[in-house]
Amino acid sequence: MKIWFGFILGIFAMSHWSTKVFAWELRAETISERIGAVFLGVVILLLILLFIYKRYNSSFFHGFIAAIGLFLTVDNILFHWVFQLHRVTSGPEANVLEPLFVLVGICFVYYTWKKEKQMI
Repeated sequence: MKIWFGFILGIFAMSHWSTKVFAWELRAETISERIGAVFLGVVILLLILLFIYKRYNSSFFHGFIAAIGLFLTVDNILFHWVFQLHRVTSGPEANVLEPLFVLVGICFVYYTWKKEKQMI
């Protein structure tokens, strides 16, 4: 029953607010505001990484880094470049940020692959 309620609530929210609502009515319109929004996301991700590093064992931490790397790589290549569904930002800075995120994602996956291989 809970899953149906969540599904119906999600459909209602998407159909009524998804095209009209921004985060607290904030909208990043300039290049510096858009880069600042991406930077805020990176800072939040780093804080989550630090929390997981301190609280959990190394295998879980490496798995989390690998998941981030796969997401950065697959999301950018498949959804941003191939299908052109959305961009990291709506400006020209996306042409620099997106390849950078793909490179970072590949580095994350390679790092965790090497680290876990050493531990086995």
